[in-house]
Amino acid sequence: MSWQNFFLSLFLKRSQRQLMRLSAQHRLQRTRKWMALNRSKPDPAVQVRAEVIAGVPVEWVVPQALATQNKPVICVYFHGGGFVMGGPNSHRDMACYLAKKAGVWMLMVDYRLAPEHPFPAALEDASVLYQEILRCGIEASQLVMGGDSAGGNLALATLQFLRDSDLPLPVAMFYFSPWLDLRNTSPSHQRNASSDAMLNASLLNESAQSYAPDMLRGHVKVSPLLGGMSGLPPCLIVASACEVLQDDALFLRDKLQTSGVVVSYQESAKAPHAFPVLASWLPEARAALDDTALFIRQHGMAAKPAGQASGEQRS
Repeated sequence: MSWQNFFLSLFLKRSQRQLMRLSAQHRLQRTRKWMALNRSKPDPAVQVRAEVIAGVPVEWVVPQALATQNKPVICVYFHGGGFVMGGPNSHRDMACYLAKKAGVWMLMVDYRLAPEHPFPAALEDASVLYQEILRCGIEASQLVMGGDSAGGNLALATLQFLRDSDLPLPVAMFYFSPWLDLRNTSPSHQRNASSDAMLNASLLNESAQSYAPDMLRGHVKVSPLLGGMSGLPPCLIVASACEVLQDDALFLRDKLQTSGVVVSYQESAKAPHAFPVLASWLPEARAALDDTALFIRQHGMAAKPAGQASGEQRS
């Protein structure tokens, strides 16, 4: 564990204790405000440009050296935040780092948030955006899709929808600490309750309730871990051994392997939830993003059809 990780984890645990003293409404207001702050550091090597595609706000994060590239590899990315918070500001530093390392254009999706826009609003934004990208002439062979936490949920649910709709899939997918089963009943919720510096059962259940009512939490479009995995593209999963969502990542790995999907799994022993997003803070995050960049280069540049085996399995 790096010293940065040690002190950040202490800060996160203290912040979590303070948050739990507030009402659910005040917790949401405070964390939304914190994640909306623009703490990103300007990077002269990267262009950042806002746009609206099919009614969905997005932010392009493009390395200057690749700005005139004819057919770039594009990473469609869905940010985390429990479906209720987050956006371009909270993930811009990560996007800049990964764009440069992987040599891709990052397309950061600013989907609608609950509780103002509950399920299926975010999933509709994701699917409409992807289909519009294809209509604009961008080929699926140019695309990679990823997300962290709730964003990983949206990415996987979108890919399952695209597959079931017989639409062309991206060449690869990746997930950072994905939240894939909103029933929140897996063993790691209890096993890692005391070690997770960021999340707990109350916070997850509050966010799940804002996103979808109890009766829908077992629906495959709300909890895509329950859906089929066959036919999906090669996958990289990065998670932490001490987070309550560890089992979501592990179960996804196992289901993908059983379905014949090429999957690589990486796990940090003590890093916080969705740690690759913290590129400005943690060397562990930058190392994970370096590995993600290598994965994207291997699969994105090869532009193999989705579902075709390539690379090596690693668990």
